[in-house]
Amino acid sequence: MVKHGRNKKRRAGRIGRTKLKNKHSFRRWDPKPQIADAVVRQHWDPSKSPSVNLANLGLVARPNDDAKNIAPSQRIQPATNVNVVELFDIPDSDELREQKRQRRCPLKEEDQKYIVKCLAKYGDDYGKAFRDTKINYMQHTENQLRKMGARFLLLNEEQRVVEVPEKVKALVKTAEQ
Repeated sequence: MVKHGRNKKRRAGRIGRTKLKNKHSFRRWDPKPQIADAVVRQHWDPSKSPSVNLANLGLVARPNDDAKNIAPSQRIQPATNVNVVELFDIPDSDELREQKRQRRCPLKEEDQKYIVKCLAKYGDDYGKAFRDTKINYMQHTENQLRKMGARFLLLNEEQRVVEVPEKVKALVKTAEQ
């Protein structure tokens, strides 16, 4: 029967070795901990458990458990008679739309320059622009060029960074109408 290099694996240390997981995680509880603070050291009783010692100091050993067990008289009562609209100054949705439009331009300056070159040579024939690898050096598909061209034609004067070529001005005028 073939051993398939078992001796070699054993010598390399891949067989017969058990992993010790969490080797240093188990430590015995120290009954006399090293406490740096003099006040805590004075009040600490090593014969009592840590939670009892912390309770004597006015602290809680497990704060998450204590937060769940708050007496009903100490819980904060939510306000019931407050009108939500009075709490927040909510702007109109039209104002939010205007702010978003001012912040973001639908087409970057770099893309505007790119599509203007394509439109200047081929107009709105995006199929030809798609096949011209010298002008369409980013290899955009016909649909991508069509979308980019439509966005460029819908830009207003303030958003347009690039001058519109003569061949495209007619397309811009029809898009504005």
